[in-house]
Amino acid sequence: MTAWSKFLPLHGKPPSALSIGLMVFLPFLFLLNKLIPINDKMSLSPKSIFNLGRLSNYPLIHLSLTHLIFNMLALFGPLNIFEAQHGTVHTGVFLNLSALLSGLMYCIVGKLIYPDVSVAGASGWCFTLFGYFSVKESTVNPRYEIRGTSYSFPTLYMPFVMLVFISLIIPGASFWGHLFGLLVGYFIGFKESLFSKLMPPSWIIIKIEAKLDRLIKLIPSWVKYYKEEDMTGRSTTEYTSIFGTNLSLPLHTTDHQTSNSSGRVLGTAQS
Repeated sequence: MTAWSKFLPLHGKPPSALSIGLMVFLPFLFLLNKLIPINDKMSLSPKSIFNLGRLSNYPLIHLSLTHLIFNMLALFGPLNIFEAQHGTVHTGVFLNLSALLSGLMYCIVGKLIYPDVSVAGASGWCFTLFGYFSVKESTVNPRYEIRGTSYSFPTLYMPFVMLVFISLIIPGASFWGHLFGLLVGYFIGFKESLFSKLMPPSWIIIKIEAKLDRLIKLIPSWVKYYKEEDMTGRSTTEYTSIFGTNLSLPLHTTDHQTSNSSGRVLGTAQS
């Protein structure tokens, strides 16, 4: 499989602030649900189409420990890179808007196909990032070579392979939730300039960060907060491969553990 460790060192830079923060906050919410049933108030169903709180927050909750761990492992690498390329606040708004767009599609289609099935979990964010990076990566590495053979596979479609694979091997995985997250990622990847119009202007973020500078300086030195003022050239920066050249896929995969929890998610859901 792809060497996921390449996501983590990020050219020797420390891990990104929001990415690390989420890795702490997601387990906190999971444990909090053991005391207070917040999952019931945050999961998303087609009936929640006008509930902005559910539309924004459903990726934050998880229905099992296995679900949580897998999503954290899948999310941290690509989110860490995205934050370093786009800025910490920009990434936070990106996550919120992508959850909102995916959630709206889930609710609209769900009215017709799965009216009583709810969804939860950060795997929708994972697929959004997979879709985004597959678009960008395809511009520099159009195809993955299958190691040991003369065959290759279009980089752009790799997330679809993952989507089908996960839907087949993990009972209760939300095909629709993952699909809509992936479609949002493709949209942002192809139309990033259009998507950026939904983001708050950089000058507003810069002013807010200036007022919060004392708090930002309290962030530990081993964590990197990417300020908006340092990201003003992101729209004109040429994409650099996150994998390098000579991409190849092995002919084998590692074993995967499946969750015994019922339901479906952006990862798992409830009916």
